Amino acid sequence: MTTEPTKRVTFPQARGLALGATSLIHHADPQANSDDLVDAAWDAGIRYFDTAPMYGGGASEKLFGPSLTRYPREEYVLSSKVGRLVREGEPVLEHEDALWRYDFSADGIRRSVDASLARLGVDRLDIAYIHDPDRFYDQASTESYAALQELRAEGVIGAIGVGITQAPMLARFLREIELDAALLAGRFSLVDSEALDEVIPLVREQGVTLSIASTLHAGLVDGKDSGHFHYQPTPPEIVERVAAIHALSERYGVPIGAVAIQYVLGYPEVDMILTGVADRGQLNQNLSWASWEIPTELWAELDASGLVSAPIPTTLLHP
Repeated sequence: MTTEPTKRVTFPQARGLALGATSLIHHADPQANSDDLVDAAWDAGIRYFDTAPMYGGGASEKLFGPSLTRYPREEYVLSSKVGRLVREGEPVLEHEDALWRYDFSADGIRRSVDASLARLGVDRLDIAYIHDPDRFYDQASTESYAALQELRAEGVIGAIGVGITQAPMLARFLREIELDAALLAGRFSLVDSEALDEVIPLVREQGVTLSIASTLHAGLVDGKDSGHFHYQPTPPEIVERVAAIHALSERYGVPIGAVAIQYVLGYPEVDMILTGVADRGQLNQNLSWASWEIPTELWAELDASGLVSAPIPTTLLHP
């Protein structure tokens, strides 16, 4: 029997699917769409909402804020990120992003949190993630972390996390500093099990709240392949594996998207999957997949097939 890990910081209202704000700005009427999307998420029971200054240079926070202010603040979990400051008209150097710049200094962390709170129209964040600090580990693990500890002590943030796309680097953070939460994108799915090497064992051992993003790999897994996997052309063997999993799922009348989402959520160490959907229709599709009834026979056959590079969790094989 699999037991639930004991968490350092608990968010009982936030389990299962969560709503990420990565795609909010890509709409003809972004505020109306944001309002509609948050309403749909709320009606479906979603209580965890994630954003970042990087998304549209603060635009997603400005959209999310008014959408969420219509709901009781104590009833949902809100996270944003630090390590990137939205530009306020300063010169842009060669190879820099036009909308934001990196800043993992203590002052930069405080400025980032203050600006996020202002854009969101709230007085606290439940989780502040250090955002993609791969190239800045030394500063992020000391100066950024210390600043977040102070903000947590002041009640401005509730939990400290790291949000990242590299599993080994996340594992290093987990080993060397005490985190409350972690967000890993693209490294735990039907076709990438890198998180199981170190991250999942560390998360379980330490009681860290874990969210997984990019479970569908920008459409690769559910039939809308962008042609890229981890920002590189999709390897032929990955395309072939997805096609084989799709065929197996179809024989049971189950969408591969349902298999992809429930596979990850089947691991007790995973608290939430962030869905970076663009509108209500995409959200409803994800919600349908998350609740789809999948026969244990499918999981058993998939487990025996070798198509998934990690074991099917026992919670799915023996519910």
